[in-house]
Amino acid sequence: MAKLKGFIALGVMVAAFYVAWNMIPPYFNNYQFQDALDDIARKNSYTTVSDDDLKKIVVTKADTEDIKLKEDQVTVTRKGDGLGISVKYKIHVDMVVHPVDLEFTANSLNKRI
Repeated sequence: MAKLKGFIALGVMVAAFYVAWNMIPPYFNNYQFQDALDDIARKNSYTTVSDDDLKKIVVTKADTEDIKLKEDQVTVTRKGDGLGISVKYKIHVDMVVHPVDLEFTANSLNKRI
């Protein structure tokens, strides 16, 4: 009976490690992408870069974070008081038992001084 409990405990630990191994990288990449998005909004609030160019910058930066985006997933909002960038995307995680689609929304709003 003690050996069975040991095998079950080992199985649970291996399963937890497997889930963490697959689920942590998308969240970490989203965190880094959110930081990069804040930086892009901060740098481009006072420039005359077009919205299409900003979308290209965001898509390029997302690609460096292993996030595949299309320009239509990026929304750029300009108002008199600042610049807003919003990105909605999904990441597919293949798990052995149950594949998962994680939905992320990264937003950045930089208000002018």
